[in-house]
Amino acid sequence: MKLSILTLVLTLCAVSIATAQKDDKRRSASEVVTGPVEGVVYSLPQTGIRVYVKATRERYVHGPFSSYAQKMLGIDNVPSVDADRWNIDEMKIEVFSEPDPEQVYKALGQAAHLVSLTESGILAGINTASENKEPSIQTSSFLMKNSDKQVKFNDLSIWSFYSPIDSTKRIKMVSKSQEQKAAEAAETIFNLRNSRFSLLTNANDEPLPDGKSFEVMAEELGKMEENYVALFVGKSTKQSHDFSFDFVPGQKTVKGEVVFRFSDDRGVLPKSDLSGRPIVIDVIKAENLAAKQSSLSTSENPNAGKSGLYYRMPGMSEIRIMDGGIQLAGTRAPIAQFGTIAPIPEDLLDGEYKLQFFPNTGAVKSITENK
Repeated sequence: MKLSILTLVLTLCAVSIATAQKDDKRRSASEVVTGPVEGVVYSLPQTGIRVYVKATRERYVHGPFSSYAQKMLGIDNVPSVDADRWNIDEMKIEVFSEPDPEQVYKALGQAAHLVSLTESGILAGINTASENKEPSIQTSSFLMKNSDKQVKFNDLSIWSFYSPIDSTKRIKMVSKSQEQKAAEAAETIFNLRNSRFSLLTNANDEPLPDGKSFEVMAEELGKMEENYVALFVGKSTKQSHDFSFDFVPGQKTVKGEVVFRFSDDRGVLPKSDLSGRPIVIDVIKAENLAAKQSSLSTSENPNAGKSGLYYRMPGMSEIRIMDGGIQLAGTRAPIAQFGTIAPIPEDLLDGEYKLQFFPNTGAVKSITENK
């Protein structure tokens, strides 16, 4: 009799334990929560496109004797006014991520204390620490240095700026005209050329200096001639400038969107400055990939998405930067918002698995068992 009672007690205890375990599993699966529903708010990423532009500004300053260049040196078509000319030297395309305002969710229940986020609130992992670094902020400046102050014409004259003394006039010194100064500068140019020619050909048939001294003398004569010629043909300087522009496409193909504007004489301009011609971007979505992802993203589990955790399968795109009919740059890159959103399987959210995501696209990076 005692044995039967003991057996009955043990049986009832075993049933109670089994029932409790089943209840725990059922509660874990359904995440039954009493009272206010608390959770962790996070975002899925959207992909932005950053266009880097390196441009050169060439500043031309006309020479003080430019109007005499043809007459005295035989140089035609010398500009008589200052001018700027810009050229785009290099262009690069990169992608970055930021929180998608259309894809903000709340992780609930047990999964809420497992999530890890980036600094900007993008889902980075589940049951694992975030190892992702936020991209640095890029700034474009449209403030240009004044090149006028960087181009100067020094006083190179080896002649007096005054005409010879005229004994018949009370004023003994008379300033020379611009044409007289130009004529003397031109004469100096020809004298320098003759001197360099004589040095290089040893026209005087004299012993030449040693190799290094000869090289220095020839180089200095060349520099002097170049400086005098600049008084007629002008000088130019070049400055390199870096810019960056961000563009975030929507969920569909984009064509002809203005990224920035460019002018040959004013350079790289913001898209709001209508004085430049538009530089546009095309972002073409790979529709076949998106359709295949969409067909496989649905889940037959009635509890799918109950935890509030989702991930992205990014789409692919072809990116082109166009100046009219000319392509300046192009690449292919994954775009998060061109893809599909799917719920994370609930079976992976019981704390026994680690999940990592790519913060740029929201795609699954790895799923490992928590050992």
